[in-house]
Amino acid sequence: MQTASAKAARITRSAEHGDVIYRFTGLLIVTLFPALFWTALVAGVGAALGQIPSPLALMVFGSGVAGFCATVSQMLFARV
Repeated sequence: MQTASAKAARITRSAEHGDVIYRFTGLLIVTLFPALFWTALVAGVGAALGQIPSPLALMVFGSGVAGFCATVSQMLFARV
């Protein structure tokens, strides 16, 4: 009985490894597009108000948005 459960666990693990590229791509899409959108919005609003944010400030803001989106989406993907 133990060998059957070991085989089932091995098959389950190999099936999970096949989805890694799809999960990474999904995480990249869910993270990248909102970060680019909000960074462009902040840059546009700043330019419209006459105070253009520095590239460093935009990079930090975009990284923060991407990190937040990655954390939330990974939690949802993992079903925690």
